[in-house]
Amino acid sequence: MLLIRKAVRAWQALGARTRLFLPILLLIVPFSAAKYHLLMAAATTTAQQQIALELPQVQRYLREVLPLPTQRNDLPTLQKLLDTELQANPNLASIQWRWGAQQVVAHAPDLLRAQYPAWFAQLVHIAPVTARLVVVQPNAEPGELTLQTSTVESINSVWRVVAAQFWVTGMNIFTVFFLLGLILQATNRMLRRMADAAQQFRSGAHGFRMAVSGPREARAFAQVFNDMAAELQSLVRTLQQTQAALRTEKERAEVTLSSIGDGVITTNLAGQIETSNAMAQQLTGWSQQQAQGRPLEEVFELLDDVHQLAGRNSPTPLHQTHSVVHASNQVLLQPSGERCAIEYTAAPIRQADGSAVGCVLVFRDISEKHQLIQEISWQIGHDLLTGLHNRAAMQEPFNLAILQARHHHKLLAVCLLDLDHFQALNARYGSACGDSLLQKVALRLAAFAGDDHGLARLGGDEFVLLLKGQNDLAQVTEHILQVQTALSDPYLVDNQSVHLTASIGIAIYPRDDTQLDANLETLLRHADQAMYQAKQTGRNRFHVFDAQHDQEVQTHHDQRARIAQALQDGELRLYYQPKVNMRTGKIFGMEALLRWQHPEQGIVGPYHFLPLVEDTDLIIDIGEWVLHQALQQMQLWAAQGLHWAVSVNIAARHFQRANFVARLGEILAGFPQVSPHKLELEILESAALEDVQHMRNVMASCQQLGVQFALDDFGTGYSSLAYLKRLPANTLKIDQTFVRDMLDDPDDLTLVDAIVGLAKAFDRRVVAEGVETVEHGLLLLQLGCDLAQGYGISRPMAADSVAGWAASYVPAEAWRAWGSTQWEQADFPLLLAEHDHRIWVNRIVAQPAAQAVAEAPATYPASFSTWYALRGKSLYGHLPAFIAVGPVLQRLRTQGMALLRLQIEGEVAAFSAGIASLQELQSSLASHLATLLSVAAAEKAM
Repeated sequence: MLLIRKAVRAWQALGARTRLFLPILLLIVPFSAAKYHLLMAAATTTAQQQIALELPQVQRYLREVLPLPTQRNDLPTLQKLLDTELQANPNLASIQWRWGAQQVVAHAPDLLRAQYPAWFAQLVHIAPVTARLVVVQPNAEPGELTLQTSTVESINSVWRVVAAQFWVTGMNIFTVFFLLGLILQATNRMLRRMADAAQQFRSGAHGFRMAVSGPREARAFAQVFNDMAAELQSLVRTLQQTQAALRTEKERAEVTLSSIGDGVITTNLAGQIETSNAMAQQLTGWSQQQAQGRPLEEVFELLDDVHQLAGRNSPTPLHQTHSVVHASNQVLLQPSGERCAIEYTAAPIRQADGSAVGCVLVFRDISEKHQLIQEISWQIGHDLLTGLHNRAAMQEPFNLAILQARHHHKLLAVCLLDLDHFQALNARYGSACGDSLLQKVALRLAAFAGDDHGLARLGGDEFVLLLKGQNDLAQVTEHILQVQTALSDPYLVDNQSVHLTASIGIAIYPRDDTQLDANLETLLRHADQAMYQAKQTGRNRFHVFDAQHDQEVQTHHDQRARIAQALQDGELRLYYQPKVNMRTGKIFGMEALLRWQHPEQGIVGPYHFLPLVEDTDLIIDIGEWVLHQALQQMQLWAAQGLHWAVSVNIAARHFQRANFVARLGEILAGFPQVSPHKLELEILESAALEDVQHMRNVMASCQQLGVQFALDDFGTGYSSLAYLKRLPANTLKIDQTFVRDMLDDPDDLTLVDAIVGLAKAFDRRVVAEGVETVEHGLLLLQLGCDLAQGYGISRPMAADSVAGWAASYVPAEAWRAWGSTQWEQADFPLLLAEHDHRIWVNRIVAQPAAQAVAEAPATYPASFSTWYALRGKSLYGHLPAFIAVGPVLQRLRTQGMALLRLQIEGEVAAFSAGIASLQELQSSLASHLATLLSVAAAEKAM
């Protein structure tokens, strides 16, 4: 225990940097050691596997090409073959070919040098490998092929991996310690400021304030300290101001009594009048000077039911009451003899100890005339349905709120609330239910507003709420969220639960100096613009007015209004793009594509106007219009005997509508001659993945109606196999960007091939978009994708042109030639050989020397060489066209490798001179491959 305590004290005596950095360093060292041990082991294994893969390939290749020159005893050719193979395989140190008493030996040129230090070679356990192969030659004795590997390139590759990680690890460690140092420095600086401030405050300098600067934490602490100091100073000032405040409150009470509409009389304990306000003087007919000091019964004379004096006969005088007394339907007699119907309340005035010192009498005129005047006055400033202030009555509380905001340097938020879908609820449940709903909303808003905030109903389903005394926008947001929560609770109207939300526009005063003279109309107009923006972004939202942003909103609003007008005026059109089976040449469907026949701009594509409305309900109206138009056209075609399936694109907002399935059923019911199975809805894969379970449920409901589904732009949504399995789509549509570039981009070709295989695995139909040329279609047929659409088939066309086009359509000859041929997956290297070799040659020609050396050998299409030597030879080895491909393939590969070697040696001129020869060889190979494909296809068809 003693040793532990000493160790703890010693550790605590160390500096903060040491106590922080030392444990981190002790953690980094073992983890880094383990990381590099595993990294070197993995890189070593990879290098060894690479050698193990390359040796059999070299043996197979040399076993095929060595016997012929060996039989001719052509030593120069044998030597050239071995040298060429060594140049193409940097992991080989030497190749020896022995037959009989002769041998040919090739040693790798000394081009590769060790890039690693000597000590590193001791850590990497890679030993040279010697591989021997006995080659049986026809009509000659067997030969022996010996391959000796070099370890330099393998250790180089391991060293490059490890060296790269050294830099990464070093930078990570430096960054960690550097950031920790900055944090400690900032913390120490803040602690020193804390100590200095505490010392100043302790010495009595209560006016001292810390500078609010530095990081967020330092600023927050300085602000807390300054607030505390300010509170202490304010206590003294508050005590000094209390007496003055009391005098002010007394004067204010007197002013208040003079301004209220009720009569107020106060008496002493003997019942003598001390004060009477203006209304009391008017109702009693006694002025303050006349009434002061007189008995209450003399000034406040009441008559009983038979109009006899009743005040003096009361068993307990009002000024002696010990509790609150309320009386209604009383008659006050004035000195002039006039009578006035009143009601009054009398209550004792008590001191702090509870003893009474007099009474206060409050009474009001309840005569019909006065009551009518009060009612009219109330109606002028209030909403009759809800009892809230109306727009006219908002001006006075608004002016007061503006003055308070300026005086207290606070914010005033003018919030305009509009109930969402209230008109639909009013039409559905009736106006009586709508009025009841408005009253309940008003009660909830009034409960929130209380006496702190202003509230009014502007008319219809619009309310305005004045949030007074707001510190910042965050507090405004907090209050608005509370309002939305209060309004969103269900309403019980006629035993029915109704849900209601509100869109809220907010105008803040003051936001800048230009608003200092803002009036109610201006702020209400700004709040109205903000409320409209909240409506446009989905309802049940709030939006704070911003002049620049709302100008953009207004522009977008105008554009959306123009699009809505186009829909109403019949300017929208549906064009149709055919979808064909390239293998059979049959037209199996059409895709309906939206266009705008603009009066000034002509035909406008959907990408120029649909993004403006895709987040609004207008996209739903457009979507339903498209469905109606497509079904109507299908009905016309069916009458002509053209029973095509038509696919329609559905926006995500439209598809996620709660009543989408019901509306779709109603629309389909309007076209009984059209089979629902002929309608296909296309949804974007990215939209389908936002809520897979919801999409699955809606799709399943639509499929019960008979409607088919297609996932559009498939491959762009990063979907997983699990998602694809859950989505019951009938068709996958390959995105046109992949199809368009697959002739030149191997990655796009791989993606298309993968999607076709995925569709087959899940038993889904696959359609390729973007088929622009015959070559695109031919390659898709070779990959197993028969269905396509694109400009190579037909551009989108007006509906009245479709039937004529279909009658004259003739598929490409090359597609029909492939129509009767089915290829196995194992023969695809033959189908793609010309494409792969062309890409390989283009990369050699186009890439810089260093990049070509690094990448071109790795991208050489070795799959065709393997197919040619094994499966191809067994299937087509008897064909002359097959045999003719081998020499050309060998010359192309040798020439390409030779050009790569010239780049290594820096022979730019020789490299440039050899490009033309390489391209000629590639064209020759393409011609031989085309002949072989034709012959092989004919043989498969037999």
